[in-house]
Amino acid sequence: MNRLKQTLDLGPAEVFPMAREAILTWKLQESAGVIARPVRRVHVGQVVNLWLNPTWPLPAPRLRGRELTIPVGTCEVIEVIDAESAAGFVYRTLPGHLESGEQMFLASLGSDGRLGVSITSDSVPGHPLLRAFAPMSVAAQKMMARRYAAGLKRMLQESSVRGTDRQPVAQSAMAHVAKAVAAATRTGIRHSG
Repeated sequence: MNRLKQTLDLGPAEVFPMAREAILTWKLQESAGVIARPVRRVHVGQVVNLWLNPTWPLPAPRLRGRELTIPVGTCEVIEVIDAESAAGFVYRTLPGHLESGEQMFLASLGSDGRLGVSITSDSVPGHPLLRAFAPMSVAAQKMMARRYAAGLKRMLQESSVRGTDRQPVAQSAMAHVAKAVAAATRTGIRHSG
């Protein structure tokens, strides 16, 4: 059995709501080049097919309207964690998946007020070719766990930057609207809806 645990500090606690959404809506997988279908909010019993984008971080190439991706397999969500200080889920692979086992994706707040992510898995190679090259399979799993953690961190940083960039624009837009309303009120213009 291959046991793997990857952890990463994501930053201050205030980014937890964004991390929760990223994990519970499969955006975490997307950030690492894994395509999950169908994309719905994570729930127990959900069955999802996974593909790997071979050209990640670029978009998957397309041919005749279809994405050219590598099939990874199917998994079923067996547990969802959605609490005040932790959010994530566990899935179990189904027959035909490249790995056979379970994987957990969890963002949680530490006692120090920091947000961390951990990706853990217990698995064995699920495909005969991967069993023959087990060390490569383990290395690939470690690489993907690092990509998941780094992808989530990058996504949160980009969201935070976009959020701070938008704030002055939103404030100036609100000021513009307030001035327009005041001017309309002074001139007696009214809008009825």
